Amino acid sequence: MAQATTEVPQADGGLPQLKVIEDGTFTNQIAWLLLTFIVLYVVIAKMVLPRVGSVLQEREESIADNLDTAERLRAEAEEIKKSYEAAVAEAKANAQQTILDSKAEIQASFSKAQSDLDAKLTAQAEDAEKRILAAKTAALESVGEIAGTVTKEVIGKLAGDADVADKAITDAVSAALNDVKGA
Repeated sequence: MAQATTEVPQADGGLPQLKVIEDGTFTNQIAWLLLTFIVLYVVIAKMVLPRVGSVLQEREESIADNLDTAERLRAEAEEIKKSYEAAVAEAKANAQQTILDSKAEIQASFSKAQSDLDAKLTAQAEDAEKRILAAKTAALESVGEIAGTVTKEVIGKLAGDADVADKAITDAVSAALNDVKGA
């Protein structure tokens, strides 16, 4: 039998990719690096940067527009607020004036009603005083007549059948009444 011998080539050790300087392929890799760098630079400079720039420009314009709109709306809101405050102040002044006018009107109406009531009560009081005076006068007149009648009957009962003159009884009752009225 024959023996097979296999020879394995001995490696120097390490990675062959890192031995580019030793075998002279370093310049080739530098050329590919430069070529890749130039291609990437052209792609970024011509395609990516203009898009990014336009997006940034649009964003800046949008922000500026939004700030302008916000400033305009703030100014409008301030103007509306001032007009609202003026309207509220005017409404308050009108309400105060309406209240004062109503108070004055109510006070005048109350004063008129009070004076009308006072006049009516005064007239009723005067009328009542006149009726009381008339009733008093009538009562005093009838008191004299009643007193005369009662006196005549009392004298008739006390004296029996004595005949007393009506004139004497009327004079005596009138004198007594005059003493009472005078007192």
